[in-house]
Parts: sequence; C-alpha cells; structure tokens
Amino acid sequence: MLTILLPVIKDWTRKAVVEAIVASDIPRCPVILVIDAPGCAQWEIDLYDAGFRVRTYLTMNPYPPEDRIERRPRARAIARYMQTLVPDGPLLCLEDDILVPPDIYSRLSALGPHATGVQIGRHETIQRGIKRPVLYPMQEMGEGIAEVEGCGFGCLLTTGEAYSGAFLDETSPWAVSRELTWQLRPLRVDFGCVCGHLTKDGVILP
Repeated sequence: MLTILLPVIKDWTRKAVVEAIVASDIPRCPVILVIDAPGCAQWEIDLYDAGFRVRTYLTMNPYPPEDRIERRPRARAIARYMQTLVPDGPLLCLEDDILVPPDIYSRLSALGPHATGVQIGRHETIQRGIKRPVLYPMQEMGEGIAEVEGCGFGCLLTTGEAYSGAFLDETSPWAVSRELTWQLRPLRVDFGCVCGHLTKDGVILP
C-alpha cells in the first residue's frame, strides 16, 4: 500500500497544495504528516477531510531559518527522524510548497520503484534568474524519461525500505535530498511530470 510522507513548516501554502493533491490521481492512502513548525495544525484537518488517513507527528521545533544553508542541519535531523516513521512499501515524498500534476501517481509508478517529476529550484530562480530543475547533476530541462543521480523530495516516489535505509552522513556538506536520493538506483525522471513550486510571488513552472 502506498504511503505519503509530508513534512510541513508553512501554512500559507496549505490550501493550494491540498487542492492539488485532491485533484490528482494519488489514492486515498495513509499520510505521515510531520508538523515541524508552529501554526500548521490545519494540515491534518484538511487532509483528513479529503479522505486521507493521517498519522501526525509534532516535532515542537520553532520555525526554521530562512536561509537554506542554515537550514541544512535541521533538515538532516528531520530526515533522520522521518526515516524511523516510514513503513515498507511504496512511499511518495511530497513537500509543503509543491503543486503536484493531476497524473503524478500514474506517471511515477510507471517508472518505479524510484522515480521523480520535475520541480524547479526556488532559490536558483530568485537569485540568478535561472529556472533550474532540482535534479542532480542536471543544470537544465530535458525531455521524455532519463536516469538521474539525485533529486529533490518535492515529488519523489521510492520505497520505505530505501528511504529508511539510506545512510545520512552528519558531516556531509550536501543538501539532505541530494545525499539520500543518490542512494536510490536506478532513479528516473519523467520530464512530462511537471510540478509547480509555490513562492510568495506566485508559482514557478518550467
């Protein structure tokens, strides 16, 4: 059975993100909801009202730093914590600012067990004016299906066994998504599975 893993630190994205999930072909499956900042309790209610079976975990952490580099130790600690929560079987990792496309589950499950769609990096777009996919080591968009070395967590289909068994080095300088997903083989991207990336200024799309 599929399980969704969804850590949240933002509430202003909740309505749009939940609406996109509800409008997609993701089955009404268990959701592991990790509330990692204050003010996010409504996520549980909205997902439950949408028909998902929600298991909620509260970290009691304050809101994390805005700077993504400063957030890395916190993100690594949360990833290690979530590794203890996921069951075996298919696992769909989502993020609280990603708008999934309507056909996300059918597209990714056709590539599995390790597959991702395309999300665009928020920081690269804002800081450099470049719409760069969160795919490693790719620097630009492609077409069709391709194998990649790593990806973000925004729309990742993997397995609980692979996610929980990935080694996370406390001294690693990389983003935790890059380190963990480099251990998923083979990892394929469907460039037709396009996700929106919410920002305060709107939605970033390829």
